[in-house]
Amino acid sequence: MSIRLSFVCHARTEAQRLGRFPLDEPVEPKGLLKAAELAARLKKPVRILSAPETRAWQTAEALGSEVEIVPELGDLDVGEWQGVALADLQESEPQLLAAWTSDPTQVPPAGESVTALCARVGAWLDGFREEGHFIVVTHPFVIRAALLHALGAGPASFNAIDIEPLSVVDLRRNGHWRLRF
Repeated sequence: MSIRLSFVCHARTEAQRLGRFPLDEPVEPKGLLKAAELAARLKKPVRILSAPETRAWQTAEALGSEVEIVPELGDLDVGEWQGVALADLQESEPQLLAAWTSDPTQVPPAGESVTALCARVGAWLDGFREEGHFIVVTHPFVIRAALLHALGAGPASFNAIDIEPLSVVDLRRNGHWRLRF
C-alpha cells in the first residue's frame, strides 16, 4: 500500500504576523495568492483534506477543487489563550507559559496538551489507509505532531520544529511512515 500525504501549512494569518494564538480567523489576502501559486507546483492529488478552521479550508480551496474537512486535523486547542499574544502571556502568566512550552503534558487553561494533540494526530495517521496522493492542509502544531509520529520521536521534541506558512512536508507510507524531502 502506497500513501503520500503532502502536508501544507495554511497561509499566514494576522495572528501569526502579530505573535498571538489564533482565533478562527481568515488568512491574509496575500496568502491566498501565494497558495494559488503553490497549487501550480503540487502534483494533482486524489483529494484535498483540510482542518476545519477557516484559515485551513480557505488555503485548501485556493489549492484546488473539492475539499474534505477532517476534524482530527484541527488545530491545538489552547483554550483560554485563544487570541492572546505570547508577549502578554509572558507578562501575565510567565510560569504557566514556561511550564507549557517545556512540558508537553501541561495543558493551557481549558485547552489541550501537546501530548494529547500528538496522540490525536498519530491515531489519525495510523488509521489512514487510502492509497494515493493527498494534500493535507492544516496547522503548524498539527504538522509538528505528524512529523514526530512519523519519526517515532516523542512530544518532548515538539518545540524543536518550526513550520512556516505554506510550507510543504511529505509523509509517505509503504509499510511504515517515512519523511521525504
